[in-house]
Amino acid sequence: MIGKWHLGHHGFHHPNFRGFDDYFGIPYSNDMGCTDTPGFNLPPCPSCPQHLKSASCHRRDCYTEIALPLLQNLSIAEQPVNLTSLTQRYTEKAVEFIQHASESGQPFFLYIALAHMHVPLSVHQDHGNLSSKGPYKSALREMDDLVSRIKDKVDNTARESTIIWFTGDNGPWSEKCDFAGSVGPFIGAWQTERGGSSAKQTTWEGGHRVPAIVYWPGRVPANVTSPALLSILDIFPTLVFLANASLPSNRHFDGLDVSQVIFGNSLEGHKTLFHPNSGAAGKYGVIQTVRLEQYKAFYVTGGAKACDGGLGPEVHHDPPLIFNLDQSVQEKVPLDCSAAEYRNVLPKIERTLTAIFQDIATDNVSSADYAQDPSVTPCCNPQHSVCRCEPSNKPFTAQLEHTRVRL
Repeated sequence: MIGKWHLGHHGFHHPNFRGFDDYFGIPYSNDMGCTDTPGFNLPPCPSCPQHLKSASCHRRDCYTEIALPLLQNLSIAEQPVNLTSLTQRYTEKAVEFIQHASESGQPFFLYIALAHMHVPLSVHQDHGNLSSKGPYKSALREMDDLVSRIKDKVDNTARESTIIWFTGDNGPWSEKCDFAGSVGPFIGAWQTERGGSSAKQTTWEGGHRVPAIVYWPGRVPANVTSPALLSILDIFPTLVFLANASLPSNRHFDGLDVSQVIFGNSLEGHKTLFHPNSGAAGKYGVIQTVRLEQYKAFYVTGGAKACDGGLGPEVHHDPPLIFNLDQSVQEKVPLDCSAAEYRNVLPKIERTLTAIFQDIATDNVSSADYAQDPSVTPCCNPQHSVCRCEPSNKPFTAQLEHTRVRL
C-alpha cells in the first residue's frame, strides 16, 4: 500500500497489521500535521516551528504541534515529510513494486491513496509555472502524470493480466475555494439556494458522486460510459470474484460484484444506496438519506461551509424531500408531496430504509477504538519541537533504531 491510510496508525490499526505486506505513505490526511512545505491552503498554514518555544503556536485549521510523518512500514522515514516531493516518491515506489511483482511472476495487489486533490496543494517545481496554471490545475496535472506513469509501467510489464481501477473518494471541499475543484452539474441547487455548500461533507450528489475509470485491455471495453449505479464498496467484492476467491460468510457486504458491468455485459448496478450524514447536518454517521433507483430521499438536509463562509441550516423533513435524479440531477426541485409519483415511491423508500436498518442491526458487528492518545502519536524524536527528525551521519538503518513508531 502507498499513500494515505487514515484508519488508525498504531497497534493493530496500522496497514502492516491489516493485510498489507509493505506500506509507504502518510498515515492520515496531508493537512493533519505541519510541514516545512505547507503549500496552498485556506487559511494558509505556517511551516513547522524550528524551536521548542514556538511549537505552541495555534492557528485556526492548522496543525502546528506535530510534524506530518512519512512511514515506511513501522518506521518513520521522514518527519516532517516534504510534500513537494511526495508524488515523485509515491510514483517511484509504485513503479518499482510493479516491476518486481511482474518479474516474480506472482499475482499482485497495489493500493494507492493519493494526497491529491486534498489541500494543501503542494506541487513539485517540475510541473510548471504556478502563475500561469494556478495551484489546483498544476496539482491536477501532477496527479495525471503519476497515473500515466503507473499505467505505462503496467502496459510494459503485465498489461493483459492487470486491472487498473481509478476513482475519487468525495466531492470538492468548497470552503477551500479555488483550491477545491468543481462539482460540475451536481450543484445541489435546493441547498445552495438556502445557503452553504452542497459538496464534501454533505449527502447531496456533489458530496459523494465521483468519477471512476476501469482499465483492462481485452477485458474492459474502451471508450464506454456506463449509467449503472455503483459504489466504491463494490471494488472489494469485485476483486475477490476476479481472484476466484470468496467472501467470508459470517457477515454482510454492502458492495456488489460488478465485474459484468465493467466488462460491458450488464447495466445493472445497485438498486439502493444509503448515505450516512457526513458532518453537514444531522448526527454524524446516522442514515437519513437513501437512494432507490433514480429517486433520492432526504430526511434531513443541510449545507457544509461554503467558500464565502456561509452555512446552510439543518432542516428535518417529514415526509422526506424526494428528488427524481433522472429529471433533476442538480437536485433543484423535489417532487410534489401530493403528486402521484411521490405517493407511489414513498412507501418503497420507507421499506428500503427499514430493510437497511434491519440489515445493520442483525449483521456481525465489529468495533474499533480510535481514541486520541498523545502517547501514540508517530514521533521520530520526541525531544525535538514537533518531533522533527534531525540530520544524522549515522547509517540509515542505525538511525531507524531511534525512529520507531511507538505502536
